[in-house]
Amino acid sequence: MKRPPVGLLAFFVLAVSPAMLLAGEENLVPLATSGGRLIFDIQEGIALLKQAEAAGGEPTRAWIDGLPPVPLWTLTILDSNKNPHTVTALDGQPAVHASSGMQLVLEWVGIQPGNLRVLSTVVVRENQYDWHIEFELRDPGYTLWDFIYPEIGPLALTENDHAIVPYGWGVLHGNPRGRRSGGVYPSASWAMPFAAVSDGATGMYLGVHESAGYFFTFFVGKRQGHEDASLGVRHAVENMGHATRWRMPYAVTTVLFPGDWYESARIYHAAAKKTPWGNIPPLAERADIPRWLLDTDLWFVGSCHDEATSNQVIEFADYFQVPVSAHIYQWHEIPFDDHYPEYFPAKPGFQQAVEKVQQAGIAVMPYINGRLWDPATESWKHQNAETACAIGENGEKYIEVYGSKVPLSPMCPFTELWKTTVTNLVDRLLNEVGVKAVYIDQISAAAAKPCFAEGHGHPLGGGTYWIQGYRDLLQRCRRIQPPGTALTTEENADPWNDQLHAWLMVNTREEGGEIVPLYPAVYGGRAISFGFQYIQGDDFTYRFPFRLKMARAFVFGSQLGWVGTQVLQESNQAEARYLKALCQARHASRDALQFGELLPPLALEGGGTVSWTDANYTSHTQPAVWGTAWRTPAGKLKIAFTNVADEERTVTFSLDSRHIREFPDKSMHLLAEDKTIVVTCKSHQPGLWQGAVTLPPRSARVLAAQN
Repeated sequence: MKRPPVGLLAFFVLAVSPAMLLAGEENLVPLATSGGRLIFDIQEGIALLKQAEAAGGEPTRAWIDGLPPVPLWTLTILDSNKNPHTVTALDGQPAVHASSGMQLVLEWVGIQPGNLRVLSTVVVRENQYDWHIEFELRDPGYTLWDFIYPEIGPLALTENDHAIVPYGWGVLHGNPRGRRSGGVYPSASWAMPFAAVSDGATGMYLGVHESAGYFFTFFVGKRQGHEDASLGVRHAVENMGHATRWRMPYAVTTVLFPGDWYESARIYHAAAKKTPWGNIPPLAERADIPRWLLDTDLWFVGSCHDEATSNQVIEFADYFQVPVSAHIYQWHEIPFDDHYPEYFPAKPGFQQAVEKVQQAGIAVMPYINGRLWDPATESWKHQNAETACAIGENGEKYIEVYGSKVPLSPMCPFTELWKTTVTNLVDRLLNEVGVKAVYIDQISAAAAKPCFAEGHGHPLGGGTYWIQGYRDLLQRCRRIQPPGTALTTEENADPWNDQLHAWLMVNTREEGGEIVPLYPAVYGGRAISFGFQYIQGDDFTYRFPFRLKMARAFVFGSQLGWVGTQVLQESNQAEARYLKALCQARHASRDALQFGELLPPLALEGGGTVSWTDANYTSHTQPAVWGTAWRTPAGKLKIAFTNVADEERTVTFSLDSRHIREFPDKSMHLLAEDKTIVVTCKSHQPGLWQGAVTLPPRSARVLAAQN
């Protein structure tokens, strides 16, 4: 028997079953999974999510704080004069329908303005809750714009709670009641479509698991205009300002789970495998990724357009003695961030410099921008580019200004002109100049611009056109690629994982939080990242900022560097030697750090810290020793350690059954690749093993479990 559409559920379900109500609480309706339960409070005139309880703890962890009420949904409606009106689930009295303890259906009718009807459904599916909603405006003259659904709150928070945000690598933000984290998926600010909160032992996850390619705005933390916090997602309606009916064509998923950021990542890891971009195979099985890219340990960034600059690239690679690739800027005669996309002609010596460097075994990857056109160019006028740029709700093109101070316009990737323009640039670089890769900037980094151009052939405002437009653009580029070449972009938003080959990761900032390898916990061993953060001007002056960026890139599994010749200056010899040690350790254990699966975080104790004071007299303190555990494709456990301090440090680490599938009876040996370190792990308490490793100053070691 086929299940009726969500929009018809209210007609098939007659009333709330008494069994669905909590004993002694006639207005409380629970929905339960193995991870906990959601309890809805259906009072006179309103329906609230009264509680989200995570199972397994003593006492049970409650994630909802009671009052003030937080609406389950918030909708923006436009009237005939295009004036916005905000209505919420608190503005009308819902009718309640439920067929069993596996779902709850709420219906609101007659909300003004617009004589609005809303149908909201929450369905239990295995260990998760799926939220569905639809809207219908019955009075003429009113249209739908965007909406928030669900919004879960007010969150019950303690000093140990933190928000889990997929910003770049992944960031944990403490005190969610005091700050609001938000961003558009897909972009650098929200690379994967989920958010979560956790106290370290239990958490609540909210994600959108869909494969058509919609964009959303997630938020977690302080509610605007309130003192409390919430967790939710904002959706754009297709044909914003024109549609009068909208059924959300996907579900929003909530999971109550044991654990922290790693476990939240694994929830999305399983869900993403049902999408084209998340179902990418292990790197070792991807025939479309060239061998030189899989082998790269270190990235140079700088110029390569004449004899002098090409020699610098070769000298850089000669020093580090591992496979190096080169990310090349300023290869064109036009200034940077100016006159895009008129990159050709290239500087006169560019092609010869590329040939020289690549003959030395160093792949060259020049920069182009995959998103911006300069309206002051001749090509803008001659190709009538204004017809292909993204148009805002006011009917005007978007304008963005960067360091060049030149106004630039984001283009709509759904248009034929922009797809052709970028594909032709990639074609010339790969097939005419002969570079090994092209870096197409901003595709993953910059958020989708809701486009309201009526001549582009896509819905206005919301829809799948931004993601699908770029997917088609990249597919065209892949069709003209010669063998052994690659396409890369800035940052790691995941809807293009299967169309690109590597991601430059440099934009993640702590901003009062803690950077964690959330993205590698989802895509480790299946996606290539390079870099970690931008190298700032004073990073070498204070030493530790540079070392810490390289250290975390190493233990997070990233290809190292994205650094230029300044690291080889005489004043930076200590940093160059440290980076070389990281490169060599990575090269020897690429089976784990490049091709392996990131395991749950290690508990590290005793490694100490490093501190420095910057030019603004701000003091900084960070751990001196960093470490992560990996499982290679062959099933071997490897643990990567690095010490950024100028002194020897000894660190104690803990392993459990998540790291070791079968424990030996008494002890286990972990050996360094160079056989100079032997670590014996002895049983400390049931289910927990501990060991210690001593690391020389500015060193890296990878320990491998011996069978």
